[in-house]
Amino acid sequence: MPIYKRCSRCGKRMEAGKNCPCLKTRHKEYDKYSRDKKSRKFYNSKEWGMSRAEVLEIDGGIDVYLYMTQGIAVAADTVHHIIPLKDEPSKRSELDNLISLHHDTHSLIETMYKTKKDKMIQELSEMVKEYRSRG
Repeated sequence: MPIYKRCSRCGKRMEAGKNCPCLKTRHKEYDKYSRDKKSRKFYNSKEWGMSRAEVLEIDGGIDVYLYMTQGIAVAADTVHHIIPLKDEPSKRSELDNLISLHHDTHSLIETMYKTKKDKMIQELSEMVKEYRSRG
C-alpha cells in the first residue's frame, strides 16, 4: 500500500516521492510574470540545462544543504546559484557557484538571503567544497 503526502503548494494528495503536477505550472507562471527577461533567457538556454544536469550528477542528485547540516539524504530537484545570477552574471555556469537542493530547501535559503545573504553565501560555498571533496 503506497504512502501519501500533501503537496506543500496546492494541498493535493499524492504518492510520496512523486512531484505534484502544479510544480510545472508554478515555474511557467514565475517565468511569465516575475522573472526578468535576461534571467529567463539564461534559464531556458542549453548552457543552463547542461550546467544544471552536471551539478545534479556531481552532487549525486541529493540536497547538499540538508545532507551537510542534518545528515538527511533528500532528492534534489533544483540547482541554486550561491552567488545570485543578478549579482555575478559571469559566474552563472561555474560549478563552484551551483548547489543541488530540494525545492523546499531552496525556498528556505532564499528567505535566509533576505537577512543574512553574505553569511549564507560563505556557508554554502564552504559546504559545496567540503561535500564534493568527499566524493
